[in-house]
Amino acid sequence: MERATTILIVDDDVSAVRAVSKAISGLGQVLFATQGDAAVELARQQQPDLILLDAQMPGISGFEVCRILKGDPSTSNIPVIFVTAHTEASMEEEGLELGAVDFIGKPIRPAIVAARVKTHLHLKLAMDRLNRQAQTDGMTGLANRRALDQSIEREWQSVLRTQRAFSLLLLDIDFFKRYNDHYGHLMGDECLSAVARVLARCAERPMDLAARYGGEEFAIVLPETTRDGACRVADKVIENVRALNIAHATSELGVVTVSVGVASFDAQSAGWSLLNQASANPSELLFSAAQLLSVADKALYAAKQSGRNSSRFEAIEARAFDEPGMLTSSN
Repeated sequence: MERATTILIVDDDVSAVRAVSKAISGLGQVLFATQGDAAVELARQQQPDLILLDAQMPGISGFEVCRILKGDPSTSNIPVIFVTAHTEASMEEEGLELGAVDFIGKPIRPAIVAARVKTHLHLKLAMDRLNRQAQTDGMTGLANRRALDQSIEREWQSVLRTQRAFSLLLLDIDFFKRYNDHYGHLMGDECLSAVARVLARCAERPMDLAARYGGEEFAIVLPETTRDGACRVADKVIENVRALNIAHATSELGVVTVSVGVASFDAQSAGWSLLNQASANPSELLFSAAQLLSVADKALYAAKQSGRNSSRFEAIEARAFDEPGMLTSSN
């Protein structure tokens, strides 16, 4: 394997967990859960590369666990193999229709389990490589617009589920057209790459995402981050870009700088108190991820108007929750 892999085993029978774990020894780090709800939460938190799932369990069945995982954007791409004593054709058909990639009968044959797990791990890693290539901006190495949109939507769904804060930074390089006209496009590309490296360093947690929004515009997705934390990241970005000391003769500031717009949905936001009803009925989402991006764009415009090389925070207005279209999901 080209990187460390993680496999989640889900079975209410501890002896079955031990047997499967022994069969796949050496193929990756093994996690386990003995209940369906715990398995769902562990899958969301740890993002395993493969899940070996018992079909019949007390409480939430394996089929229901699979249905939940495949319906969640954060876990929908994790391959699931059912491992069960119920090997009837109808059971296998139901599992495959839910999105499982394979079906293994009990009692297990260790060599067969290991071979199938190895095959599906190879396929998963190959798909991950293709997805990274498809979601990476070729010039800067940051996530591209497609990956950004998916990340925003994924984290927005997490807000509904966990009721944790979510922040977004939108920024661009000040007077970049002047820079390109004066220094040429080759130097312009080098400037973009230098700024991108700063953003990658500032998006320092594994859950953060720095992305190229388009042209000289960038974004940083900050899950579980309040407005205060987001504003600190914005100030850090501004300080570190200016510290690059890249000459910009056609800017009033003399060096390359950025302007940053900050938007957050947290406990201080209008509509936050309504999250409980939204989490109970996600189809009545209070405020969409796309609209949060629009708020960040408005904040970015305010930062430019105030003289650039600065950040501005824009609050979500209470009236946003009363306007037509504001109470619908951005699915």
